Amino acid sequence: MGRNEERGELNGSYIQYRRARSFAGRGVRLFRAKKAALMPFLLAIVVRRARKSTEQRLARGTVRTLWASTPILTLPILAECDRLLGLRSSSLVFNTYYITRSFDINLFVFEAAARLTRSGRVLRNFRRIVLAWALLKFDVFNYFYDRGLMISDGRFGIHPEELQLLLDAGKRLYTYAYGADVRSQEITLRLGEPNICQACPQPGRYCICKTEDLNSSLKRLDGRVTARIAMGDMVSYVPGCRDLHYWPLDLRKFNAEPLAYRPGDTLRVAHAPNHGHFKGTALLMDAIERLRREGQPIELVSVQGVPNQRVLELFRASHLIADQFIAGFHGYTALEAMASGRPVLCFLRNDGMMIDPATCPIINVRPEQIYDMLKRCLEGGIDLERLGKQGRAYIDRYYSIEAVAARLGRMYIETAGFSEVVNSKLQSRVDQLERNCAASGHVAA
Repeated sequence: MGRNEERGELNGSYIQYRRARSFAGRGVRLFRAKKAALMPFLLAIVVRRARKSTEQRLARGTVRTLWASTPILTLPILAECDRLLGLRSSSLVFNTYYITRSFDINLFVFEAAARLTRSGRVLRNFRRIVLAWALLKFDVFNYFYDRGLMISDGRFGIHPEELQLLLDAGKRLYTYAYGADVRSQEITLRLGEPNICQACPQPGRYCICKTEDLNSSLKRLDGRVTARIAMGDMVSYVPGCRDLHYWPLDLRKFNAEPLAYRPGDTLRVAHAPNHGHFKGTALLMDAIERLRREGQPIELVSVQGVPNQRVLELFRASHLIADQFIAGFHGYTALEAMASGRPVLCFLRNDGMMIDPATCPIINVRPEQIYDMLKRCLEGGIDLERLGKQGRAYIDRYYSIEAVAARLGRMYIETAGFSEVVNSKLQSRVDQLERNCAASGHVAA
């Protein structure tokens, strides 16, 4: 074979190779395109079936609710509130914090396995599968503003695709705030001093922070959310929200035995911050250290990053609980302290921060007043034991599971657009809960 013939044969083989490679490439791209289109196609089928399932359940007078997926301590308790209303309810999370792992559906293992693949597609499809299952199983979805079941398209916010799927499937969606998911710097600074943003060591890390990000997170809810809910300082960030206190406590877990304090005893002050710079921890430490230098018998006992049970044990062994001195609203910790029969120190910006300002026994103290207030406590100028008893009564009255359930029930009746059959059942449950609360001294205001 001559050199020219050999070269021609090689060129012909190369051309065939290129053609084969091009054909294979088109096949791979076509396969990928079909695969990519498969999930939306399947979701569309699921949405139609999910809408029909919800219509059928509501027609029978049954409702299923889901609380997901931010692993907030109250999530499973809120599901319990719905169950008191006669609803079938579950809490669901993909990961947990150190505080608690007590959720009805914990998909941590599956989430971890999906993340170990280091494939964004695998993780996104896993979340879509969970969403598809939830669409078929539940009728009412309760989310915080930072996320739903799908992976968010940003640091904060429910994915727009998920919002549309929920709407198309005829689901009711309620969104709640926990703080960081709505707290923007611009609005926070307008609240006045002190405020959390002034104490923030790294803007943009802990909260949504940017006004445009908050607006994006809230704007996408327009026409897709049944109701926006917030409380306390969080109301300032969510225009048009329903102001409803939704932090229930399972009071069966709290022993409110008083711990007597007399002037001359060592005053034990407990403090359990998650982020000390946002709670005014340094201000508290400075005030207590000043008192100790003066020879006053006072002790600060602080824990951080421990399970909730350990925090409650600390409260029971202390005379006074220091909540926070910067945000202007009490945290869930303050409610747990009062449920334990302990008085609470906290900065409350105005009466709107309390569900009942007239009876709220929290000792309201600004940062510059911490030293003087602690000194009054040491000298017996404040009856700590009496405030502890009043605190427990306040929690019994407004934050028991029964009281919060009644508030949620009224919200569902007024906003969900349920059938008369469902609303009648809900109203009956709410009336019974309110009668039970009245009989036990609780009030579901």
